[in-house]
Amino acid sequence: MRVTVWHNTDRDCFMGYESDHAMLRVFSYTVPDTGDAEAELWRAVELFNADLDWLTGDDHRVAAIYRARRLRSFSKGDGFSVLLTGGTAEEFRISNGYELLPHEGPFPQLALRSEHGSVGLGVRLTYMLPARDSLVREGLFEIGGDGITTAEQAVAVHHGVAPDGVLIVGRP
Repeated sequence: MRVTVWHNTDRDCFMGYESDHAMLRVFSYTVPDTGDAEAELWRAVELFNADLDWLTGDDHRVAAIYRARRLRSFSKGDGFSVLLTGGTAEEFRISNGYELLPHEGPFPQLALRSEHGSVGLGVRLTYMLPARDSLVREGLFEIGGDGITTAEQAVAVHHGVAPDGVLIVGRP
């Protein structure tokens, strides 16, 4: 399964997540799919907040890479997405500081960049979902891992649609 870390980039992010807050994809890694995504997400919270000296093996490696990207710790208002092995849609969670709450569908606002310990991950794409609406959207998407080989597939997995339902209208 692929776990992706999202930072809330709104200036009020530490008060918690609101649907108008822009979320920035900052880090992604793959772990064996154990069937217990929630346990893996709690492990991720620990990895991205723990002192590196307390971690060993793969946990230390993943946390060290996260810190090498100069990313801030995972905080209230931040989120995760999980793509199960062979899955066609990401599942989303938001931290309220105590729980990892399910988020219905993808984050509605995607950030393209931020400061203060958040560095975007992925390729910037401008796209549409014509079967849903006529909105033109932008976001950062990962292409080239976990069987995602096209921009259309990356957007489709994020939004839970078929790749042929995605229209890429721009790549900077």
